[in-house]
Amino acid sequence: MLKLPDKEAIRIADDLGILETPPWPRGKVKKLRGTDYWEIKTGSYRSIFFQERKKVVVLRIINRRDLFRSVKHIDIEAITRWLKENEK
Repeated sequence: MLKLPDKEAIRIADDLGILETPPWPRGKVKKLRGTDYWEIKTGSYRSIFFQERKKVVVLRIINRRDLFRSVKHIDIEAITRWLKENEK
């Protein structure tokens, strides 16, 4: 998020606050077809995340046009392993 314009980064951070209290609003938060991931739409950006138990893990914040190309490169098994190893 550090590389994004301040205005966009603030909007994205505000939208990520939605994830603190389920249920998440439909239309703003949706499941990505064919994946275990979810997305939040914020203007031209998408925040890609997944839920692991009671935690929400934000994987990437990307421009919408790069969404499906980027999702293919996420190694969910490696992330899940890392979360389990670093669980406190």
